[in-house]
Amino acid sequence: MSSETDISAYSRSILETVGLPLLALDPRLTVEVANKAFLSQFQATREETIGRPVYEIGDGQWNIPELRRLLEQIVERDSTIEDYRVEHVFEGVGRRILRLNAKRIRRPDEKECILLAISDESECDRLRHDLEGRMEFSEKLIDSVREALLILHCDLTVHSANPPFYRLFGGEPKETEGRPIYELGDGQWDTPELRRLLEDILPRRQSFDDYQIEHVFQGFGPRVMLLNGRRLDHLNLILLAIRDTMELRTCEVNRRDREARQNLLVDLNDRLRTLADPAAIQAAASELLGRHLDASQAAYAEIDEAGDYTTVQHDWNDGAAPSNPERHRLVSWGEALIADLKRGRTIAVSDVRNDLRTAAHETLRSFESHSVSAFLAVPLVKDDRLAAVVTVHSRLPRTWSAAQAAVAEDVAERTWSAIERARAEEALRDSESRYRLLFESIDESFTVVEPLYDEQGHAVDYRFLEVNPAFEAITGLRNVERRTGRELVPSLEKDWIDTIGRVAASGNAERVVRRARALGKIYDAFVFRIGEAESPRVAVLSRDVTERVRAEEQRALLMRELNHRSKNMLSIVLAIARATAGNPGRDFEETFQERILSLAANQDLLVASDWQGVTLSDLVRSQLAHLEDLIDDRIALNGPPLIISAAASQSFSMALHELATNAVKYGALSNSDGRVDIEWGVRERDGEGRRFTMRWRETEGPAVVPPARNGFGSTVIRDMIRLNLRGDARLQYDSAGVVWDFECPIENVLEAPESLRAEK
Repeated sequence: MSSETDISAYSRSILETVGLPLLALDPRLTVEVANKAFLSQFQATREETIGRPVYEIGDGQWNIPELRRLLEQIVERDSTIEDYRVEHVFEGVGRRILRLNAKRIRRPDEKECILLAISDESECDRLRHDLEGRMEFSEKLIDSVREALLILHCDLTVHSANPPFYRLFGGEPKETEGRPIYELGDGQWDTPELRRLLEDILPRRQSFDDYQIEHVFQGFGPRVMLLNGRRLDHLNLILLAIRDTMELRTCEVNRRDREARQNLLVDLNDRLRTLADPAAIQAAASELLGRHLDASQAAYAEIDEAGDYTTVQHDWNDGAAPSNPERHRLVSWGEALIADLKRGRTIAVSDVRNDLRTAAHETLRSFESHSVSAFLAVPLVKDDRLAAVVTVHSRLPRTWSAAQAAVAEDVAERTWSAIERARAEEALRDSESRYRLLFESIDESFTVVEPLYDEQGHAVDYRFLEVNPAFEAITGLRNVERRTGRELVPSLEKDWIDTIGRVAASGNAERVVRRARALGKIYDAFVFRIGEAESPRVAVLSRDVTERVRAEEQRALLMRELNHRSKNMLSIVLAIARATAGNPGRDFEETFQERILSLAANQDLLVASDWQGVTLSDLVRSQLAHLEDLIDDRIALNGPPLIISAAASQSFSMALHELATNAVKYGALSNSDGRVDIEWGVRERDGEGRRFTMRWRETEGPAVVPPARNGFGSTVIRDMIRLNLRGDARLQYDSAGVVWDFECPIENVLEAPESLRAEK
């Protein structure tokens, strides 16, 4: 027994001594032994562990389904667990990666137990992942470096190379890795300078920095390289970094070219901006381009429409080459060059003697006669036509770079644009000058306005933008620019605004003849839109047709009046004829003639006054013309100056004629003592307004006897005038002499005012 106890104690001591966490389980999987390494590793106490089923220790954290399955297999089948990997999160300990080994063993006391060894590989796993991440980082870092990198073994064979190395020097990994560096590129890397660096300097110094090597690589051209090397002794590797400064030099040259090009274009823009003469633009551009390219000569040549001749108005040269500002035949360039130019291809010839395009005898002689050994030619093809060529010449052969050709192309395009702009501006100035001359000199009013709208988009006014002098003369309005129509004429007719708004919206021109009552004018206007519909302006070309329209209206009125009066006159003549023929006691021809002459005298007065009415006194005198010697003696005229209408004059002329005829034959003028007093005037009558009155009164003549019957004369004196003028006429045969009285509303007699006639 003592011996068995000793063995058990010895076994426990071994378990306690082992640094690997161990558990001894009985067949029921109850923990019999847990060594210190286990308790420490999983932060458990002996009291919480010994004597408890393994699935309950640590508050059941070891109740891992896979562990239960494996342990139960050992109990049932006497199997083993070897290097079984389990991941589990333990409370207070965290995630653990465990490697499990378990075996069923027999103790000295013949009892069986299961020994469970637990290896915690969490830290190893973390370190492995960390190492793999670092390796991946290093590889990707090497791949991402823009410089070419070679990683060599200590025997100078290639371990690997990054992508920039292959882009720079060609090849593939299978052609490179494992081979000595000196064999790369068919031995092109086997240079004394590289051998000295790798076999002498690097072993002694462990590194070298910015060592420059120049070498021409077949298929890749010259390279200027800066090499940096490092020995990685702990890896038995060599890191070789290769920086191609040839590319940097090229970039620097390109950068300087770009800066020079930008500066040239800025100078060109500054020079051309102020120039308006195409010849001056050509001269300035040619000079800047020629100096920039250090050329002998530069020129801008324009091609005629037929494509036969080039014309250089003004070229530039360095003073040593002859100037050629003249007309040249394009055919002298040769067919090959002309074909390229027409296709829009820039031509660079470094030596005219050794270029197939200029080898033809006539072409070569043409260039040599102008001291041209090399040249650049930039064609400007516009609308499928060769319109111009910019040329740069050199007296000596030279190579033209792509950057120089690009500069010439930029200058050519900008020169073309500047010349076209100058010509367009010149044409615009000429057009504007002609327009301004026409604008200022035409008799018609010309205005440019912009319509003004309300929130609903309806035109409510317009603003004057420009007016010519004729506008002010025709309308009488001054200082109208930037002012609105209603501001200038508050009572402006809406028709004008509607027309302008309509034309602005539709773009359809309109012709209108319209009154401007506030100005007392009538205008014939042509209204049309200028500019786009988004920001329309409307032009109004108009002329004052007030007099013409009024004349037309007067002519129409006169025609209607003439028609009316002609009919009246014929009716009167007919009535006179009938009345005269119906009086058997008088000579028809003599009486009819006298009455017609009376009408004729009245017509003479009307014609003399343009049918605008006659003065009453003139009418009276015309009807008494055959008694002119008695006027102011035995015939007295008394009345205010009144202008009576044409219609009234006919009625008065016939009545006065009949009164005068009867006075001469039968009344006061039939003897040597009788008198006639003729009076007229205007008086007010209550409730009737102003009334016109006229009286014919005879005195001191023979005794008056009323006629036995009423003839035509009585009808004219009483009835006709009363009806025509809507008045009252009375004829009295007093013993002292005949008295005739007439009165009517004044407006039935007087000529209407001109404004009133126009409105009618």
